[in-house]
Amino acid sequence: MHNNVLRLIRVWSDRVIAAPLLAWLVFAACLFAFGFGTWGWYGRFFAEVNAPWWSLPFIPDCPLAAGLFGIAVILMHYRRSSNLLNQVAAVACVKYGTWTMVFWGLYWLATGDVELTSVFSGPIMFLTHFGLTIMGLLMMQYVRPSVRDSGLTLAWLIAGDVVDYSPLAPGRLGGYGYYPPLPPVNGDPAALVPPMMAHALLMTVLLGIGLLVWAWRARQRHAMRPAPAVSLQE
Repeated sequence: MHNNVLRLIRVWSDRVIAAPLLAWLVFAACLFAFGFGTWGWYGRFFAEVNAPWWSLPFIPDCPLAAGLFGIAVILMHYRRSSNLLNQVAAVACVKYGTWTMVFWGLYWLATGDVELTSVFSGPIMFLTHFGLTIMGLLMMQYVRPSVRDSGLTLAWLIAGDVVDYSPLAPGRLGGYGYYPPLPPVNGDPAALVPPMMAHALLMTVLLGIGLLVWAWRARQRHAMRPAPAVSLQE
């Protein structure tokens, strides 16, 4: 039953990628999510923290994850798939999708403020990032074991954690880096940063190191396979 469900999901995923209209709709939706999310949630934030240019790719985590997913889908549609891009998009969608859902869950537990007043309200963001997580899980179907790609993906995840949580941003509450702008809890915008940092680091270990170990074991199994017999003909 489990294998049948996975096969059905893969069949429908392949159909969406192969259909020009659907593939381009996915790409357009993800590109919109990237632009709207970056502008709406991070636009003022970039000006406030004056982040250095080298940190910019690691700051709009969720919007960038959606954008990478859209690019990966359209490349697969044209049979120019990049395993590295697929892997980065998959782990980014899962890591930052779950990160946002965990944040809002903790925020609601601490404040009871389940408001629904804008597109950036907690319930809407929870649902959209649940979708982002599902997108990442679907993309995992297209990730092939590769030590090189998994190593680069792990490095990208670590770089994101360093930018978000290392003491890089002068004057940032809590002495952290450029973590996403968060609604305050009892007046403290950094109140939930420690558990969110723990979640980010845990997902880096589970996803980044997990994929690297998977790729390494696949390489070892391949190396241990006996060489095919050579037939000598007179």
